[in-house]
Amino acid sequence: MHVIFWRHAEAEDISAAAGSAADLQREITRQGRRDASRAAAWIKAHVPKPWRVCASPALRARQTAMALVDYPRDEPALAPQRDVDALLALIDAHRGQDRALVLCGHQPTLGRAAMRWLCGIEQDFSLRKGALLWIVERDRDGGGSRALRAAIGPDLVD
Repeated sequence: MHVIFWRHAEAEDISAAAGSAADLQREITRQGRRDASRAAAWIKAHVPKPWRVCASPALRARQTAMALVDYPRDEPALAPQRDVDALLALIDAHRGQDRALVLCGHQPTLGRAAMRWLCGIEQDFSLRKGALLWIVERDRDGGGSRALRAAIGPDLVD
């Protein structure tokens, strides 16, 4: 099982007073579009197909994921401020399907979920905007093992 934890690209700033509805409508910036395009090209070149691409309902995450596919699956478990358990349950729901799972979401949940899924520990892990972690789970000797396959920031791909 291939799981890609992909943080949304750089987005417009808004004031804290604008509220959560305005936060969900933030668009990615010009730099964010470039970074999302670079990361998507890297995924296309390296991650085996087929993919299931899931994105937070926040516009910035959907726009990031749309650099990879035209219609990412809207996934509430990836929404801002969701808990790690909801995200890990999403991964478990896709277990056994013969496709890579690309999850485009937000910090801090995305980094925490990646650490728990990879290492089984409760640990903060900061993913830069537009960065991704590719983790592979394989069945070995009757048990599963997970390995970090790649950690890529948008500044590392062309």
